Amino acid sequence: MRQGWCLIRWLGTGMTILSLLTHSWGQDTEDWQYEDCKLSRPGPPATIVTIDEESPNGTVLVENMQIKGIPGRTISLTLLENYDYWVILDAARQRLFLNSTGRVLDRDPPNYITTIVVQIQCTNENVGTVIYHEVRIVVRDKNDNTPRFQRPSYYVAVNELTPVGTTIFTGFANNGATDIDDGPNGHIEYSIQYNPNDLESNGTVNVANTLSGQITLAERLNYEERTRYLIIVQANDRAPYPPNRRTATTTLTLDVLDGDNLGPMFLPCVLVNNTRDCNPLTYRVAIPELTEPNKLNPLNVTPPIRAVDMDKNIQPPSDRPGILYYILVGHPATYPEYFTLNKTTAELRVLKPISRDFYQKFTLTIKAEQDNGHPLPTYTDLIIEILDENNQAPYFQFSTYQGYVSESAPVGTTISASANLTAPLGIIALDNDIEETKDPMVKITMDDYTAIFGLTPTGIIRHLKLLKPVDRETQMAYTFMMVASDGVQQSTPVTVNIVVVDANDNTPTFGEVSYNVEVFTDMQPGETVLQLTAVDADEGRNGLVTYEILAGALGDFVISNRTGRITIAPGVTLIVGRSYALTVKASDNAPETERRSSITTVYIEVLPPNNQSPPRFPLMTYSLEVSEAMRIGAILLNLQATDRENDPITYRIVSGDSQQIFNLSES
Repeated sequence: MRQGWCLIRWLGTGMTILSLLTHSWGQDTEDWQYEDCKLSRPGPPATIVTIDEESPNGTVLVENMQIKGIPGRTISLTLLENYDYWVILDAARQRLFLNSTGRVLDRDPPNYITTIVVQIQCTNENVGTVIYHEVRIVVRDKNDNTPRFQRPSYYVAVNELTPVGTTIFTGFANNGATDIDDGPNGHIEYSIQYNPNDLESNGTVNVANTLSGQITLAERLNYEERTRYLIIVQANDRAPYPPNRRTATTTLTLDVLDGDNLGPMFLPCVLVNNTRDCNPLTYRVAIPELTEPNKLNPLNVTPPIRAVDMDKNIQPPSDRPGILYYILVGHPATYPEYFTLNKTTAELRVLKPISRDFYQKFTLTIKAEQDNGHPLPTYTDLIIEILDENNQAPYFQFSTYQGYVSESAPVGTTISASANLTAPLGIIALDNDIEETKDPMVKITMDDYTAIFGLTPTGIIRHLKLLKPVDRETQMAYTFMMVASDGVQQSTPVTVNIVVVDANDNTPTFGEVSYNVEVFTDMQPGETVLQLTAVDADEGRNGLVTYEILAGALGDFVISNRTGRITIAPGVTLIVGRSYALTVKASDNAPETERRSSITTVYIEVLPPNNQSPPRFPLMTYSLEVSEAMRIGAILLNLQATDRENDPITYRIVSGDSQQIFNLSES
């Protein structure tokens, strides 16, 4: 009995425990079902990933969303807010891919795709709850854009007196290079690039501020040595890894402006070798003794006293200084009693008659300086000779001068005395008031063609120089008069004839580029095929034209080398249907090294004798079918024959239509 009770008690306890365990297990199963759709990872609820712009289609964005549950069984996943469909969801593997089919993921303008945000909707299939998971895809910038200058080139003008270290250009600050990349990839810095085509430009400037592109002067400028520099400026981005940096270049043109750093120089200036320094210049004038000033003034100084500022291009022109002239010192010391120099025009005047018994010569030092407070003076000598009383008029050695010049002569050529152009033409004007061994200092003037010919201003023997090119084909000769004056009396006029000597400057020219000729088989050897003429405007042998056939005649045609007449060669019988392309050359007879020539082509076609070639139909036989229902007058066939001589063709039915059922129009 006791044992039975114990068994019942034990069974009751077991049932109680079993009931408790069953309740506990049920509760655990229910809680686990609510865990589906939650993230299995720690951290913030949003998933944030990064990707490079221009990543290829199919790039994995998220390897695994780490959402609890089994997709397709306990949970279902849906992609929401997928703007422009940039993201593809593989729900089974909880994986996200980039969808860039047919397009590029571009962070830069104009697309500006910097961030892509999508929502993953997770539905718990057991309990019906929904959880949204945000995925934020940050697009990283890639250095895929090159800096671009806003202008194709830049310009700055700098005065040559600008000190070294001065900022001369700030134009890149507002209108420089831009880069649409982001961050360091879009930041610009500037530098000077080596210019192999303008070596002197490379050290002229520096970039004082690489970020703004502020450019300063590194070397002193000199307008007289160089007026323009071409500086290559490079802009590069500041990508963290230097080999990935991109660059662009532009040209900064630096024009040097003339500054007031040089003084006047007396003219004419003959430079010393390859320098900018003038050879010493002495002005001269000779005046007769005991002559009233009103008969001499203003004195005829040779060459005329004149100075110009060596800074020739100061801008604006209103800033250019004027020149003032002074007599600084002189010998004898009594010169101020006899001479005065106008300070603005440099006109020299004598104040009173001078006796040669007391003074034979005055030597003065004259000064020219700027009138702007920055004088920069220059000096030269003026020699005044006192002549015996002027009672003789100047005269030329000859009454007529004959000169020659080649039409190919460059400007500056001296006119020659002979047609072979070997010796210069010397023009001598004398004055019996002056010793023959001295320059009489007479002034020789020309009455015409002064723009083409010029005369040396001093010397016992003067020479004519060519000032402008001449062309024999335009004008073959020039004739003008010359007069010599000592300031008081004039010479008798003399005549100067200058003949322009022909140069081989014209090419023989055919009237046509090519010629087309028809010949006939009944033409005889020696009969003319074509008369060619090439015209050469030159003279003598330079204009004498010679002809020759270079190719294409095949021995069937010859040409007269003097007349240009093409004829059928001896013993030749022409064959119908043959054609020729003759290359004919026309040459002048100048020396071999100077010879000129031109070429033309003569096309020749051989035809039968006139009206010897019958008309021809395109086909030998024509076939056609005629319906019995056709109306009278209906056109059955349009026949057309051709004739090589282009003679008129008439048509008629010869045979086969004895009943005259058909009609053929004659024309």
